[in-house]
Amino acid sequence: MLVLNSCSEKEAEPPQPSTVPVKKPFPDLSLAIQKRVEKKPEEAIALLREYNKDFPNSSKILIQLSRALIEAGNYSLAAFRLEQALSLTSATDLIGECAEAHRLAGDLNSAKKRFTEYLKLSPENLEAWLSLARILEQQGDDREALNAFEQAREMTSPQDCIKIGNLYLKKKILWQAEKWFKEAAKKENVPSAEPLVGLLLVKIANADEDSAEALILAIEKAYPETLASLNVAKNLKNILIKRRISELNNRSIIVKNSTVSDLAQALLQKPEEINEPVVSIGPKLTPLLSNPPSETESNIVPVTTNSLEADTKSSLAAAFGDEQEEVIEPEPIELGWSAYLSRNYSTALLHARDAINLNSEDAEAWRLSSQAHFQLGKTREAEMTILEAIRHNPKDLTTRMDYLNIARETLSPDRYLRELEKTHELFPESGEILWQLARRYHLVERMPVTAGILYRKLLKVVPEGSGLHNQAKMELIKIQNL
Repeated sequence: MLVLNSCSEKEAEPPQPSTVPVKKPFPDLSLAIQKRVEKKPEEAIALLREYNKDFPNSSKILIQLSRALIEAGNYSLAAFRLEQALSLTSATDLIGECAEAHRLAGDLNSAKKRFTEYLKLSPENLEAWLSLARILEQQGDDREALNAFEQAREMTSPQDCIKIGNLYLKKKILWQAEKWFKEAAKKENVPSAEPLVGLLLVKIANADEDSAEALILAIEKAYPETLASLNVAKNLKNILIKRRISELNNRSIIVKNSTVSDLAQALLQKPEEINEPVVSIGPKLTPLLSNPPSETESNIVPVTTNSLEADTKSSLAAAFGDEQEEVIEPEPIELGWSAYLSRNYSTALLHARDAINLNSEDAEAWRLSSQAHFQLGKTREAEMTILEAIRHNPKDLTTRMDYLNIARETLSPDRYLRELEKTHELFPESGEILWQLARRYHLVERMPVTAGILYRKLLKVVPEGSGLHNQAKMELIKIQNL
């Protein structure tokens, strides 16, 4: 009984408190946004990182954090945070923000992928088209770059217009190139030499030496020494020599060791003897006639620097005048490539046929026909016409590349590999062909040792720091880690 009594008198233990965690309320993001407005992104980042620890799956916090990171200049981490946010929500505008963050970070492949995705959902955004166009131009995707630039033509800067002009010039669509170089000149607040140089290259490509000569002198007068640094400086020098050899000889100018800038500057200088030379429209006078008739005197026209300057100015006015008709009439092949770049493949095919009817040996017309057939899904016709293009121009790398793109779908794997190796033998210094061959052995043939040899060879062929150089280094690392 005593024992029972003592047990009953023992105090009962109090109940233990519940261990259920208390859920934190969602933070008010207004303070972090205020820090961003006050241009204090580092403080905003510190706050948002604390919030992110408690709410790692909050897209709202991740979006604000990524924007603060962009404002702080940390673009790579901002793109990473935006990718996290996109895994939680699929807002269209957020895709565009992510694309821009990748662009700022220098990750052009990811930026291109996100911009392409965004523009499918929001094709009216001209700024996004322009950003995508600049990325494509930088990566060397000329056709897609031109298409994107055309979509954003209203927002293009003078530098964009020059890039577009150069792309059309590269494609040999001269009338479009001329139009865009003129557009660049109109948009410039401070005139520069680039639009003039672009227009000069168009005139040379079109064999218009009259306009080319006037432009050479005008460029050298306004922007001395510009022409001497161009790749076509030797061609420009030859034009001046061909057209002004008599005047250069009269001024005792040695053309052999002179640059095009030297010759142009010499022609622009006032002659030492202003009375010579003279051009007489009337009959030539003998030395015995000391007093020539007054009618002949009225027909003597001195060649002076002022007249040269007036001619140069009038030529430039004609080149850039709004009311002037286009000097260059587009050929069928130019119209065809223009239609092709605008994705009007049926129209491109019609122009290609017109060009072939004019000249059945025009390799470029056959190539255009092949590319148009290929885009329309007619692979058999595409293969036949690209082989015809190769027959007429067997040493053109671009034509061979087009053939390989078609052959990848029409030939057996073994036959395609043989064609790839054959093309590499013809163009051993082509980094793009070497890259395709290495990838074929790596991914399709499953021969990493051979692929590794080709990747190392590629590193020696392409410039260090280029896209192909970096990609080859990454693939070598993957092979070594197998």
